Amino acid sequence: MVKIRICPKCKNPTLHPAFNVSGWLGPERFECTNCGYTGSFYVEIDSEDYELEEDESIKDEAGEGD
Repeated sequence: MVKIRICPKCKNPTLHPAFNVSGWLGPERFECTNCGYTGSFYVEIDSEDYELEEDESIKDEAGEGD
């Protein structure tokens, strides 16, 4: 099962390692390409759960969730 790292600020899966030496000299840090968040904290979910969440949010925006 594939895990996806979600940005805690904008809730998009756009995190990547911020520094080449992360985890070696200090805590691993990530940077979000969407909102610019930089930090060690992230939310990790299964790829299947993320797909379900996207489908539900699309329905909610269209007013189909009622």
